[in-house]
Amino acid sequence: MKILDDKMILRNLTTETAGGLYIPGIVQIAYSMFEIVNLGAGHFDKRVGRVKPLPKGLKVGDRVLVNVGVLKPIKIKGEKLYVCPNAEEAILILDDDETL
Repeated sequence: MKILDDKMILRNLTTETAGGLYIPGIVQIAYSMFEIVNLGAGHFDKRVGRVKPLPKGLKVGDRVLVNVGVLKPIKIKGEKLYVCPNAEEAILILDDDETL
């Protein structure tokens, strides 16, 4: 699968209880933590005729905080994932040892 432009495919990392309820984090009202599953190469700017690179350091496997209002749910191979319209929606990238 190849993602176009600077879109991202994300997996939600929030915890779900046995009853199907999501356990809210500190900032989960408007933002939630996701893992990047797939990532486009960058945004093609028609005005200048070249690709604008992704935000520095963003890569597949990163855990990112994203505004949930911009995401669109999709199913790929039976798994519920989310499409993020552009990589600039990632507010922060957590290091491997960091949690919110």
